Amino acid sequence: MKPILLPTASYVLLWLGAKAELYIYEPFDYLPTTEVNDGRFFGDSTQSYDNGQGIGAWSHRDAEGNGTPNGIAPVNEGDIADEGVTFTDAKGNELPVAGNAYERRQRVGQVAASAPLEDNAIAGLTSDNSTLWMTFLFQDFGFSGPDFGIGLHSEMMVSDDNQGLEAPGNGVGFGIVSSGGQSRNIRTAVYQQSVAATQLEAEPTPTFNGPAASEVFFLALKVNWNEAGTPDEIFAFIIDDLSVEPDEADAVISDSFDFDLETQQSLKYLNFSDTQVGYVDEIRVGTTFQDVTSGTLVNAKALEITEMHYEPSSSELSLTWNSIEGRNYRVAYSTDGQSWESDLDDFVLGDPGDSTTRVYDLSGVANRERLLFRVEQ
Repeated sequence: MKPILLPTASYVLLWLGAKAELYIYEPFDYLPTTEVNDGRFFGDSTQSYDNGQGIGAWSHRDAEGNGTPNGIAPVNEGDIADEGVTFTDAKGNELPVAGNAYERRQRVGQVAASAPLEDNAIAGLTSDNSTLWMTFLFQDFGFSGPDFGIGLHSEMMVSDDNQGLEAPGNGVGFGIVSSGGQSRNIRTAVYQQSVAATQLEAEPTPTFNGPAASEVFFLALKVNWNEAGTPDEIFAFIIDDLSVEPDEADAVISDSFDFDLETQQSLKYLNFSDTQVGYVDEIRVGTTFQDVTSGTLVNAKALEITEMHYEPSSSELSLTWNSIEGRNYRVAYSTDGQSWESDLDDFVLGDPGDSTTRVYDLSGVANRERLLFRVEQ
């Protein structure tokens, strides 16, 4: 008997799976402090929103060391704006946004902010043989170019120009740092039992030049965590297409290092530090690029199998589904519609255009009298 092939929507699902999850989301959905200007500041106790997803309460330090740790209002504060930042890529895809934005209007020294990670975020973002993605929106208001750093670290950041830590610790991050004059280069930053980053790799041509304000950038950090003895990898990207995961070869800068699992799981703070005036918004940290670009794309269609053909004489199955070029897909089958652990293909890169077709030999598949198929992204 030939297989019964069911291409119905009930069995063609967009599945994100246990390995894909957005662990941290900070849209800065707090009451504005800029216009009030009465001693309120980012991270103070008067803000009514319950912190971002996956993190605890923010603390805040300025160049004099003032801030929430000792209850003194910062001299040179970072604030919550009365608006948020938006981003539309070159194809017209809009990043989903919410809340307001972190804002700094007065440039006098450095400001640092830290939030502790929840336990599930630490475990989910730092396991071996996994990938960490962080994205955020950034705009420089213009002065002499930004000095900025953001990342996950084992210690809180202090407010210095080098995005230093309060005590020797470990961490991975994305930075924008001076390379001379007003020029500022994107960099990767790795901290290895140190106060300052021990590995700094900067892009050869500066993205930020000052003194004029910059456009809004959608920036990304990617870390591939490997087992101890196999180098971990870190990449920094400027994202201009929300629909396609960027190739590692297209990173503006990259580096390698080697943390063991214990070191990775010591990264318990989300930190950012800023000398320049500007906006920071929509911080997302997850395990896939799709998680941290978060959401529906303009003109995106629901994932479904659009054509299916089985040839009994050769046991060949042809499947076609609507797809996005460069996205990764898994083709799975089931005999009962409940368990989808069996793969026909666990890594299919979407073809150019708006559909992908693959042909599979089912001769080695047992119990072919009734098979259900689905494509997962």
